[in-house]
Amino acid sequence: MFQFRRRLYIILSALTPFLLFQFYILHLLTDGNDDTEQIAYQLGTTFDSVMRHADLAKPVKEDRPLPFSWSACLLIKDNNIILPEWLAYHYTVLPLRRLIVGVDPSSNFDPQPIFDMYATIGMNITVWKNHSYWIDGRKFHEKKEFHPDEDFYKLEHSYRYIQDRLVYHQKIFYSQCLRTLKSENRTWTTVIDTDEYLAFNYYDPLERGVTWCVNNATCDEEYLDTIRGGTHFRTKLNQSATAAEYIAKNVGQKVPSGVNPRLSSVDDKFDNPDEPCIVLSRYLFVSKESDKEGIQRGVDEGFNATNFNTLRFRHRSSLAVAQTGKCIVDASRSPSNLIKGPHRLYGKECTGGNAHVHNAAMSFRVHHYVGSWESFRLRGEKLFKERNNLHSAVVDNTTPQYSSPENLTWLSQFVKLVGKEKALDLTQRIHLHEVWELEKKFLKLKFKE
Repeated sequence: MFQFRRRLYIILSALTPFLLFQFYILHLLTDGNDDTEQIAYQLGTTFDSVMRHADLAKPVKEDRPLPFSWSACLLIKDNNIILPEWLAYHYTVLPLRRLIVGVDPSSNFDPQPIFDMYATIGMNITVWKNHSYWIDGRKFHEKKEFHPDEDFYKLEHSYRYIQDRLVYHQKIFYSQCLRTLKSENRTWTTVIDTDEYLAFNYYDPLERGVTWCVNNATCDEEYLDTIRGGTHFRTKLNQSATAAEYIAKNVGQKVPSGVNPRLSSVDDKFDNPDEPCIVLSRYLFVSKESDKEGIQRGVDEGFNATNFNTLRFRHRSSLAVAQTGKCIVDASRSPSNLIKGPHRLYGKECTGGNAHVHNAAMSFRVHHYVGSWESFRLRGEKLFKERNNLHSAVVDNTTPQYSSPENLTWLSQFVKLVGKEKALDLTQRIHLHEVWELEKKFLKLKFKE
C-alpha cells in the first residue's frame, strides 16, 4: 500500500509543477486511510455517478421561504471548484433561490451540471451563454465579436482595452440581469463574485475605532458606548436568522428623533426609496491555514472543513482596512439605466458618497476569499502570491459559527435544510470531483508540452 502511494506521488510530482497542489492531491487520495477502495473513490471512480444525479433528479418548483427569498447576478468563468460552496452558503444564509448566471464563452469547464443539481432543491437558475445578453458599445473593444489577435497585443494600450472590456462586460451583464429580476418583481439581490460571500457585519474589538471618527476620541467613545450597552444595530445581529429575516425585522422601523443614524439600534437603509442600492464593505481573507481541529469543530461527521474556504480560512484584513465595496440592490426599485460600475452600481442612488464604506455603517459586509491554491490555480501563481501578500491579517473571531457554544456552522444549517446525503452531494462530493477534473486538465496540458 505504501509503495502504491509512493509511486502515485512520484508520478504527480513529475507532472504537476506546483508542490502545494501535489500535497493537496496526496491528502485527498489518502487522508490517513489505507483503504485502496476509498482511495479509488476519491480518485473519481464514483464521482461520475454523483454528477449524474442532475440527470436523474427533476428540478422542483422554486422554493419561496418566508419572509422572502434573495436573488443574485453572477458572472462565472472556470469557478466550478468553489461554485458548490458559494451556492450552498447563500442558499442557507440569505436564503438565495433565484440566480441568473453569465458563463464566459472562453470557460474550460461547464457549470451546468452543478446548476442542475441545485435546481433539485428549489433554486430557480437561468444560465446565459455565449454573451447572449451582450449589447454592443461604441468602442471597438465593446463589440460582442471583438476577438484580439497577435497584432492587437502589440498595441501600446492593449492591456487597458482588455480591462475596459472586462468592466463593460460587467456593466452589460449586471444591467440586463437586474432588469430581468425587476420584471419578475424580485427584491434584494447580491451583485458579488463566486469568491465573495455576504456575511453579517459583527463587531470586532480589533477594529481600532470607527473609520468615520478620524482622530476624534469623543466620537469613538460615543460609538463604543452603544456597542457596550447593546443598543447599536450591530449588536442585534443573529447568526440563527437569515439575512431576509433580519431585513424584514428592520423594514418600517425609524431611527428615533435626535439619534444619530450611525448610532441607532435600527438599520433604516432597507426601505429608502431614494437609495435602492446599498454598498457594503469588503474584506480580504488570505490563504493562511488555521488549526485543523479548530476548523473541524461543529462540522457534521463526513464533511472535511478543508474542502470549504469559508470554514478553512479565517485570517482576514482588519475591519478598519476594507477593499473597494460591493453591492446589494432591491431589484424591484432599481433604475433601468446602465449601471456605472461593479462596485457602486447606480452612483447617487447607492448609499454613501463612494465605493469605500465605513466599517461600522452597515449590517452586512462581504468576505472576499483568495481561497486554496487548487481553486485559484487557473489564475496563476503570481496573482495568488500577490493576493496573499497581507501582513496585517487578523483572525476572524467575530462570526458566531467560530465561537458560539453551539458551534453551529452554516454548513450544519444547510444539512438540516436538505439532509446529510444531499448536502454531501451538493458540496463536498462535487468539489472533489471538480478538483480531479482540474487536475486532469493540467495533466493533459503537461502531456502536450
